[in-house]
Amino acid sequence: MDINIRQIQLECLKILDIVHDICNSNNIQYSLCGGSVVGAHLYKGCLPWDDDIDIMMTRENYNHFISIAPSLLPKGFVMKNYQTGNYLLKGITKIINENTTYIEENGAISGIFLDITCYDKVPTNFLRYIDMFLVRRLWTAERGRVEGKGIKMRIRNLFYDIFLRDRRRFYMFCQKVVELLSSASHYNYSEIFGAWAQDIPFRPSIFENYSDIEFEDKRYMVVRDYIEYLQTRYNRTDFREPKEKQVPPHIVYVNFDLPYKEYIKKHQKSFDS
Repeated sequence: MDINIRQIQLECLKILDIVHDICNSNNIQYSLCGGSVVGAHLYKGCLPWDDDIDIMMTRENYNHFISIAPSLLPKGFVMKNYQTGNYLLKGITKIINENTTYIEENGAISGIFLDITCYDKVPTNFLRYIDMFLVRRLWTAERGRVEGKGIKMRIRNLFYDIFLRDRRRFYMFCQKVVELLSSASHYNYSEIFGAWAQDIPFRPSIFENYSDIEFEDKRYMVVRDYIEYLQTRYNRTDFREPKEKQVPPHIVYVNFDLPYKEYIKKHQKSFDS
């Protein structure tokens, strides 16, 4: 299938505009993140090969956003995350265009989407080890059961079966613990509930000062020290990718005119077999 990356980007930009308007009208701070910041920095727009747009928020802004967004999203757009029970078994939030179909390499089927990642305050004292313990358990929850016959693998899978099988309940428990610990007076920020949980510490000033940046001929919010953010996240100073990495990271199929729920119904037999 010949995939039109630019059209995917334009559909993602429509979602970004919706989120931007909600945030702007409700005093919610957000920032472009990951590859979207790299694209803004290098190209003043999406990376030419990127097939999504990512933003990030601190916990306070994130909680505010997910509490109001469902009632403010236009018809045909939906928010999914573990907090609302609109089931998404990851730590992130997705804003999805339900009138499209988008299939990822891992087999996940949805509409074209925008990802929102939350960054939490992590204490710099000994309490940080509690957060880091939870990060590793979140990794286990993300992976699910793993095939293997060794004693370590059996113990790991037993732990998963007893404590982590109800992933939504476990995520909610972890969130409560992390929010409780976030009251520490000395802290960094980390992407504990990312698509893949991370324990990289970011200086507080990165997430407590904002500006805007040109992105696809408009201005969107970004952390003021976005270069330091990128250097911390990627542990490098050159953000250009070699040619072999300039490929769409997620997509295997897209349909801009078919609602993904109709796609699933049409192919239900193949899913059941």
